[in-house]
Amino acid sequence: MKKKGFVLILALILTMSSSVVFAQNDITVRIDAANVELNEEFGVPFIDENNRTLVPFAATLEAYGADIAWDGATRTAKATKGDITVEVPIGENYIVKNGEKIENDAVAVVEGDRTYLPIRKVMEAFGADVQWDQDLKTVVITPEPFDAKSKIIDAYEKQYAWKNYDMYMLMNMSMAVPDGTGTIQEIDMQMEMNATSFMNPMKLKADGNLIMNIEGNKFLQPLMEMYMVAEENKFIIYTGMMDPNTGDLTWMKQEIEDEGFAELVDPNNEEIQALNEQSIKEVNYLGTYSDGNRNLEKYKVTISFDAFDELMKQSMSMVTNTIADEDLQMSLDLISALEDMTYILYIDESTGEFAKMEMDLSSMLDSMFDQIINTAAMETEIPEGLTEEELEEFNNMFAGLMESMNIKMDIVGEYLNINTAKDFEISEEALNAISMEEYLEGVVEALEELQEVNE
Repeated sequence: MKKKGFVLILALILTMSSSVVFAQNDITVRIDAANVELNEEFGVPFIDENNRTLVPFAATLEAYGADIAWDGATRTAKATKGDITVEVPIGENYIVKNGEKIENDAVAVVEGDRTYLPIRKVMEAFGADVQWDQDLKTVVITPEPFDAKSKIIDAYEKQYAWKNYDMYMLMNMSMAVPDGTGTIQEIDMQMEMNATSFMNPMKLKADGNLIMNIEGNKFLQPLMEMYMVAEENKFIIYTGMMDPNTGDLTWMKQEIEDEGFAELVDPNNEEIQALNEQSIKEVNYLGTYSDGNRNLEKYKVTISFDAFDELMKQSMSMVTNTIADEDLQMSLDLISALEDMTYILYIDESTGEFAKMEMDLSSMLDSMFDQIINTAAMETEIPEGLTEEELEEFNNMFAGLMESMNIKMDIVGEYLNINTAKDFEISEEALNAISMEEYLEGVVEALEELQEVNE
């Protein structure tokens, strides 16, 4: 499964004191790759009582290339482009396209001597596509709609052929944690990771830093270095954990043997590719933006977890020798309980390849925590001396604690140096690492010694 990505959800909360209230946040209207000039002179978009975006009629339709007119007798705004004429009567729940009435759940209004129209239905009547970019609070109008899903699938086809690439990733996480005195501490964490990946043979090098912000105090902690290598029937992970006091790395090695790994990590696995594409439920184009010396097309992608569930079952079936049956079933149950996921992908306009991705994992974490808590509540045996009611009370308290923590997580990633990444060799320190079992035994011994000293 290729790395993907989720968008930030924008809540539009309006307090109505009359039939129309202007939104406090700026709203942008964008046609193709250019913003429509909107200001106090031309009019400012707003949200009506039905949470529908209304935009200045004249400024928007003229930028779209239509001829506009106003019929004062019938209080109707008109726009004509090519062989299509759209009439927008003020205060009515419909528009008229070439004499055909089209129902609408928003009405056009006159505010400050300007006509404002419900943009979606009007632009769709002209054959344009209209999307709402919640992150940027932007109405995106595409005059010539195209198959956005095909663009994403084509980009995946190109990604399957990548030989190597670098990736920069930044994970942001925040939570509210009780400190034991009744005070809630707000903790913000960032994990920054740089990675280099080669596909044939498959190997990866990564390093990460942890940045914590606790009540305004920022702490930077080098966290780890890692190598991963996939062989025909083996997956090897070398992990170097950073000592916060000395800065030295302690390396450990873990080998997982399973004949399915070669097939699982093969970018040319057609069955996995097909399931990956089937999981894409919907794709919406959100405009093109300049990013330095390149233009990036922005897409909102929705993944159906019905199809994603099948993808994960297929993937996990390839490594059943590695994953215990109960762990496999628990993982599949967690995935099956998830709702559709939405994320953002950026495609380089000049190459048609992925450039960036954004994922908001907050709702997914909430769903997974709920599933874990519910499963634990059903399967946990009642400890001796504890009644069923007391166990239920404890589970409810734990669930309430998790909810109060209000955990938020999002990830931003950027693909770099596609097919030109610098090759690397695994360091001698990593190759000479102790096994994971030896490392854990050392940790246990150290804890036991510490306990003896304290006693």
